[in-house]
Amino acid sequence: MKKLFLAFSLLGMAYSGFSAESEAVLDFRNIFWGTPKDSVIRDGKKLDFIKDKNSLIKNAYQLNGDDLTIGAVKLDKVLYIFNEENRFQKVFLQGTMDQTEQMKFILNYKFGDFRNESFIDDTHIMQWLVKDVTFTLKEIAKARFELTIESSWQASEDYKKNTSVDDF
Repeated sequence: MKKLFLAFSLLGMAYSGFSAESEAVLDFRNIFWGTPKDSVIRDGKKLDFIKDKNSLIKNAYQLNGDDLTIGAVKLDKVLYIFNEENRFQKVFLQGTMDQTEQMKFILNYKFGDFRNESFIDDTHIMQWLVKDVTFTLKEIAKARFELTIESSWQASEDYKKNTSVDDF
């Protein structure tokens, strides 16, 4: 009986350890990765992205009246980033340092412990890898945090195309 209980316990722990990896992140706020910028519809309304002229990030846009929270975390900025073909690829979130621990809690709760960690100058960088989406949380100079959520949907699409070639 003890062996059976131990076996079920180990199986449960193994499943919970892999559960974060098995769930793909297909969108951010109901905007699916790879959606063309001029075709984004949410709640039946076409979204009007406004170019962020102050951003150093290429192809960064904002939404008027966008929700500046993730859970209980208050954000200073939410940027939607599109690739050269104007397809949704990345999100950039910024908040104050006092919100960093709550953001880290959300990521750990949803996806488990971070997979990569590094320190560059005064920046602590943590990464969570969930299928083809990378979450990169940066604590910068004990002043603010930045979270980048980036999908590699294009690489996945290219792989599908390249593995189904029937030209030869």
